[in-house]
Amino acid sequence: MAAQQALNPKCPQCGGPVEVPEGVAYARCRFCNSESFVDLSGALIHQVIRKTVRASRVPGLLKARAREAGYPDATVVRLKLVNEPIWEVESPDGRRLSIGARPGPEGRFTQVRLPGGERAFIQPEERDSAAEWEEPELAPESLPEVAARATGRPLAVKTIRLIHRPIYKGLIRIGETTSAFQLDGVSAELIDVDWPVRPRYSRRNKAWLASAIMIVVAALLPAKFAAPAVLVIGLYFMMALARAGKPKRATS
Repeated sequence: MAAQQALNPKCPQCGGPVEVPEGVAYARCRFCNSESFVDLSGALIHQVIRKTVRASRVPGLLKARAREAGYPDATVVRLKLVNEPIWEVESPDGRRLSIGARPGPEGRFTQVRLPGGERAFIQPEERDSAAEWEEPELAPESLPEVAARATGRPLAVKTIRLIHRPIYKGLIRIGETTSAFQLDGVSAELIDVDWPVRPRYSRRNKAWLASAIMIVVAALLPAKFAAPAVLVIGLYFMMALARAGKPKRATS
């Protein structure tokens, strides 16, 4: 039964059954006519999600997001396209789960969300040399255990697919600060970026400025107007100091 299932994986494009003749490594789906590479030893379907965002668009997209966050002087100083490996697991009841094939920031393999887009097989010698192709660190034999930890319940594995997801990674410079970013190569979604705290007045300088303004107002205005004016100015600078002390992190 296992050998029969290995020879009849599901199409990653439409989900229909793919009949794989013995000795054939490339199979074409009779429902959607898409072609996939089939590793008969493990029934693995290897595909890449085609990017829809050109590299030339990324600096403009990043600058636009930076302007929205209040950083009009942002400049992209490093950019590369990385095809990240993701395991897509399908259970006998039709459930699908995507697990990152490389450890995340905390060193653990976690559940991820695969973007939509056209999938296609690309032979190793045809891989885009302008992109960096990461190899999986998570072995397929460990997927049932990792999937159970991610979902909190056991998961039977029927079909396993290795999907490469295109992500633009790089560095963006704002003033004297450089931050890392990640941008999805299919949806143009900004996955992760740390905006630096704006280099404005220090809290001490703002306090001195507020004091100076309130003294001038109290000296120039009549007493009945000076007190309300000083109160308003004080409240304004208190709110400004509170906002300045908060670091800004944006993901969009």
